[in-house]
Amino acid sequence: MGYNGAGAGSGCEAGRACRLAGQEAHWLLFADRMAQLLSPKRLTHSLMVADASVAMGQIFGGDLVKLALAGLLHDNAKEMALEKLVACAEEHALVKDPAEKLNPSLLHGPVGAWRACHEWGVCDPLILESIRWHTTGEAGMPMEACIVFMADLIGPDRDYNGVETLRRLCREDLQAAMLEALEQTLVYLERAQKPLHQGALRCLAWLKTERGITWKVKKWP
Repeated sequence: MGYNGAGAGSGCEAGRACRLAGQEAHWLLFADRMAQLLSPKRLTHSLMVADASVAMGQIFGGDLVKLALAGLLHDNAKEMALEKLVACAEEHALVKDPAEKLNPSLLHGPVGAWRACHEWGVCDPLILESIRWHTTGEAGMPMEACIVFMADLIGPDRDYNGVETLRRLCREDLQAAMLEALEQTLVYLERAQKPLHQGALRCLAWLKTERGITWKVKKWP
């Protein structure tokens, strides 16, 4: 089943941004591909992330078309069978962190970026970096990648302790929103005794340095 543009208004702002920029054909092409790859629930989530990315781009700046497409494509590998996800990552040397071996689902970002580039011809580094790091974060992320990272966390389909704080910060201060999100993640992972992706730790250290916050690096499990 292909994409028909429906779905509770999802993708409306992102699709409009692409249309106004003369990129509607790309939007429809990739929306159709995502509709073929993902469950309806995951497709709706991807459209919501695209919408939220564009909305944040209107506040903080950035290329709205790239934000729309990155938001749409960020989970293109999310529903790959785990063995295929791991095989693709190993074949193309995409496994870069010990946490990815312990929790292979983290590989859907790198594999999704690889697929977008090598199978779909998406060459723009801002889109690819936004897909690659949307779950873990990384030091020095471009603004578009930061926006997609946060848009993935604050959509109307998200309901967890702290999400309203993140939604508010995403209207006010992008770096503060990322800091709060990463610190929430650290608390959760420490309590659950789960491994932390080092990209997240590097991202947190980078943001604190950018904000002039004194911080002693802690070793996480």
